[in-house]
Amino acid sequence: MKTINSEHHLDLTKEDEKVYSTLNLGPTHPATHGIFQNVLTMNGETIVSAEQTIGYIHRAFEKIAERRPYYQITTLTDRLNYCSSPLNNIGWHLAVEKLLGVETNKRIDYMRIIVMELARISDHLICNSVIGVDSGALTGFVYLFEEREKIYEIYEELCGARLTTNLGVVGGFDRDFSPIAIQKIRDLMNGLPKVLHEFENLLMRNRIFMDRTINVGAISADRALNYGFTGPCLRAAGVDYDVRVQEPYSSYNDFDFIVPIGQNGDTYDRFCVRQTELWESIKLVTNALDNLPEGKFNTEVPAFFMPPKEDVYSKMEPLISHFKMVMGEIDVPTKEIYKAVEGANGELGFYVVADGGRAPYRLHFRRPGFIYYQAFPEMITGASLSDAILTMSSMNVIAGELDA
Repeated sequence: MKTINSEHHLDLTKEDEKVYSTLNLGPTHPATHGIFQNVLTMNGETIVSAEQTIGYIHRAFEKIAERRPYYQITTLTDRLNYCSSPLNNIGWHLAVEKLLGVETNKRIDYMRIIVMELARISDHLICNSVIGVDSGALTGFVYLFEEREKIYEIYEELCGARLTTNLGVVGGFDRDFSPIAIQKIRDLMNGLPKVLHEFENLLMRNRIFMDRTINVGAISADRALNYGFTGPCLRAAGVDYDVRVQEPYSSYNDFDFIVPIGQNGDTYDRFCVRQTELWESIKLVTNALDNLPEGKFNTEVPAFFMPPKEDVYSKMEPLISHFKMVMGEIDVPTKEIYKAVEGANGELGFYVVADGGRAPYRLHFRRPGFIYYQAFPEMITGASLSDAILTMSSMNVIAGELDA
């Protein structure tokens, strides 16, 4: 325990001196994923002030990427928001394609929409079920993870990996959707609505859940914009901004979908916005799969696409191409670009400065979680400790994005 006087706290006279306690929320607290810390100044159960400390898993992704060929950077993007890795992978491929001036066909675009929306569903299932856990309801979390497992089985069928997927290549995909993958996607889309209805019946009109989330961790639209909020956290505050609509990519403009908007910017609104987005993602996946065009699953970008193994073993040109790609001896145009996609938790952007060499001269990942986590102390000041946990969960702060 320690005493904080007027030198450290606003509007405290000597007569009003109070005894405050300092509480470390993390880095070992389960709610902080074990890798970031909040130093809270507490007046009983009320938070007087807060200060974040990040850097416990700092991995220098951007500097590592500046020493890697472009196609090898896909693996690094997996480790940003690892709850929706394919979104990161495809976002990076779109950035490189913009750098190279590559245009993809409709089949590739629709395949990417299917994969990206599956990743968004997976991410939102995790976020909203964890909000339920932090309000005392574990059942929904266990139930929804069964659906998340089905999505991971689809990833496994598409690329052989589950969590960190390294999915796709520059120019499209390294293989087409198999009949098994298509059937797994259809089965998921047919079964998921029933599960979502049951999850919503468990929580959305639950008086305990509503009391724990309404007016908790609220932020106004102006403050959210000033902090650089994007994604569900910004839309929950009432701002209609979605990269898929404002700057369409990958043929998203071929589809009609609702961008849900909240009013109060509180934990309940963030929960409801994500829940509505789950329904819209189901519509997008179903429509893209039903209307999947014919065509190739990869654009002709020889420098970034492995030639077939049988050709590598028997022909000189494919062998040379394979060698140059594996050894990272592919130069790119001298250019400066920024490409953003609508990640599961906000605008995920890639700022690339290319000097014509085999690797980026400079590279910056715009990680949405890193940007809006700055607002966390303001959002929890004056709240209780239990409210701080719920607020953090509803913001969907992914530690992998804080320490790129």
